Amino acid sequence: MIFVSGVHGVGKDYFSKRMEKILGIKSYSASELIEKYGNLNFNSNKRTTNINGNQHYLIQAIKSGNLPREYILNGHFCLLNSNGEVEKVPINTFYQLNPSKIIILKEKPEIIVGRRIIRDKEETSVEETRIFQEEEITYGKDVARKLGISVGVFNAINDFEKAAFFISHGIDKSKVMEEI
Repeated sequence: MIFVSGVHGVGKDYFSKRMEKILGIKSYSASELIEKYGNLNFNSNKRTTNINGNQHYLIQAIKSGNLPREYILNGHFCLLNSNGEVEKVPINTFYQLNPSKIIILKEKPEIIVGRRIIRDKEETSVEETRIFQEEEITYGKDVARKLGISVGVFNAINDFEKAAFFISHGIDKSKVMEEI
């Protein structure tokens, strides 16, 4: 499993669907799996209650045996809790998910804010988005290091070929591939 992460509005779904076509690997959204297995509905404001508890549903979905052997899972290393504060998804979740590689998507905060306004009708500040994205990238790299797997940081819209190469061929696990 390839884990694709990034903040809300960075382009995870678009990127994952594009990778499906390029590589022929099915993709899934962690949020959709959590909603399905937990019988939940998430708000458009992207604030999440019970972050730790929701991970149980994600792990249940992954271990259900209903997913192919190889796939892309897009989700988050950090989420906004019910108070709007950045909160890390527990490291144990990623040990259980056991990804083979991690891709972290990034984009200019101004662009992300614009997408969130259009898609979610939710306005966030550029500075809050910048901080959220920095925490997502930092924690994602830390998780990859702890799991001993490769991590690549790519622009969600412009780096499809580089990301596809990373997925197909990879890099030395001791390095972080970073593009933007």
